[in-house]
Amino acid sequence: MAADGRTVSASMRTGPWLNAPRAGSAGGPVGGALGVLVDNVLGYAIMLDRPAGHWSVSSEISIDLCGPVPMDGSALLAEGSVTHSDSRGGISSGSVVDERGGLVAVCRQQGRWIRTLPAASPGSDSAGPAQGTDRRDLLELLDAQVKSTDGGAELELVATPELVNPLGNLHGGIGLCASDVAAHAALEAAGGPPSDTASVHIAYVRPVPRNTAVRFRASVEHAGRSFAVVRVTSVNENGRPCTIATVTTGVRT
Repeated sequence: MAADGRTVSASMRTGPWLNAPRAGSAGGPVGGALGVLVDNVLGYAIMLDRPAGHWSVSSEISIDLCGPVPMDGSALLAEGSVTHSDSRGGISSGSVVDERGGLVAVCRQQGRWIRTLPAASPGSDSAGPAQGTDRRDLLELLDAQVKSTDGGAELELVATPELVNPLGNLHGGIGLCASDVAAHAALEAAGGPPSDTASVHIAYVRPVPRNTAVRFRASVEHAGRSFAVVRVTSVNENGRPCTIATVTTGVRT
């Protein structure tokens, strides 16, 4: 990750690890796999305006996909800059492009200031999806379990040290990614056709501390012939909500 004036940038190597396998098919890449890359870039863009003694935590992130995420080993570049900041927090926006400069996604984040500083230095995030991996797919990378439920699907994972941010909580990008994977599992359970992520919007209402379990519960709100909407709410070990996401998808062509 690097900063050039008011712009923060970072890259991510694609590969088979972006695939989210499903019970009835080989699956495919999900847009939520961009979550860590996007969260890092947009979050640190907001951090450029942070008050002394404060840190920024994500309150909302949105990603709009302009096409399928590649899995061919090429690199993706994300750039972000802060568009507004005040005494409460900031808003940043950015984009993700491929090696040829083609637009892959546009994104936005709202962050809020807290009076807690991490022990790790800025830029030390270790969450796997932003760095590339030799894991076979997203479920293996997240060490997540997915099952069908009545009217949807549920994904469960543990916030291991590899999946947390510098504050020791589940990385916002991991929560976004897991929400998208759960959404596609719910659509498959409902008998929907193969689809690609169109957008993800997620709100963070409660942190998930390191080494605690979290369940992402997905329910299909609408499944048309070409467009679907899925609501995904994650809950902690006490059943309290941690994230609330809306995922939209379009039928794969």
